[in-house]
Amino acid sequence: MPRLAFAATGLLAACLSIQPAAAQRSGVYAVEGRGADGTAYQGSATLTATGPQTWRMTWRVAGETTNGIALTVGNLLVIGYVSGRETGVVAYEVMADGRLVGRWTQGREGGVGTETLSPR
Repeated sequence: MPRLAFAATGLLAACLSIQPAAAQRSGVYAVEGRGADGTAYQGSATLTATGPQTWRMTWRVAGETTNGIALTVGNLLVIGYVSGRETGVVAYEVMADGRLVGRWTQGREGGVGTETLSPR
C-alpha cells in the first residue's frame, strides 16, 4: 500500500504541474490564415477566459462572425465552432511569444487550413 500511495502522490504532483502555457491570455488577436484550397484571409479574434482551462472565441473574418468554445490541453488550445451551417474544429499550439499557431477543418468536405493568431 505505501508503494501505491507514493505512486499516486507522484502522479498527482505531475498533473498539478501541468498548466496552460503562460503566454496564452484573454485579448484581441490578429488573424492570418489559409483555407484548405490555399486562399489567404485576415481578420481578428477575441479570446475570453470562462474558467481556468476554458475559453470563448469570436473570430471576425471577411465581414462574418464565428463563435466557438475552447479547452486548453497542455500547450494546445482546442476549439469547436459553428460557422454558418457548418461545424469545425481548430487546434492551436500556444507559442512562448503569445502567438497561437493552428490547423483547422470545417464542414463535410474536410480539408485542412492553417491559421496564426498574433496578440495585438
